[in-house]
Amino acid sequence: MSEFSIFTAKKRMELTSYFILGAFLVLLTVLIIQIIGLRSAKSEILGRASIVKIHFYCGKIALFTPWVFFIIKALKPTIGYIEPPVYLVWTAIVLLYIGVAGMALGLFELGVSLKIGLPVENSVLKTTGIYRLSRNPLYTSAIIIAIASCLYFPDLINITFTLYGIIVHHQIILGEEKYLKSHFGNNYNNYREKVRRYI
Repeated sequence: MSEFSIFTAKKRMELTSYFILGAFLVLLTVLIIQIIGLRSAKSEILGRASIVKIHFYCGKIALFTPWVFFIIKALKPTIGYIEPPVYLVWTAIVLLYIGVAGMALGLFELGVSLKIGLPVENSVLKTTGIYRLSRNPLYTSAIIIAIASCLYFPDLINITFTLYGIIVHHQIILGEEKYLKSHFGNNYNNYREKVRRYI
C-alpha cells in the first residue's frame, strides 16, 4: 500500500470519527438541556414499565449498547474483525444524523412530559411537531441509531443487542399503546388512525 493511500485511509477514519462524535455530542447536549428542564420543573423522569420490569430495563440497555459500540469504534477505528466498505460507513453516518435529529425534535417536543416508561401523573397526548410523522419518534430514532451502529461496526454482539432491543421495544410500544388508549380514548384512536407507529 502506498504512503498516499495509507494517509487517505487515516484521514477518512478521522473524518468519519469527527462526524460520529459530533453527532453524539449534539445528542448529549440535548439530553442535558432536557434533564435541566425536568429538574427545574421538578418532574420525575422515571415512570412505570409498560411490560415486565426485567424485560423493560434489559431492552433499554440492549438498544442503547450499540450507541456505546458506535462511540468506541469512532474513537478506535481499528477495532473489530470486519472493516465495512466506505459506502456503509457513510450510510451509517447519514442514519446517525437522521436519528439524532429525530431524537432531538422528539425530546424538545415532549418537554417536561418526558418519561422513561409510563407517566405516573397526568400527561398530555403529543400530536404536534415530529409527532405528526411518527407516534414514537424517540423509539424510532433510537432504533435508527442502533441500526447505523451495526452498519458502522458490523459485529455479532452489536447486531444481537440491536435485534433484542428492537424486539423488546416493540413490546414496550404495544404496552404503551394500551395505556394511551385507556387514558386518552377516542383522541388517541383518531391520532393512531392518522399517524403510523414508526415511520
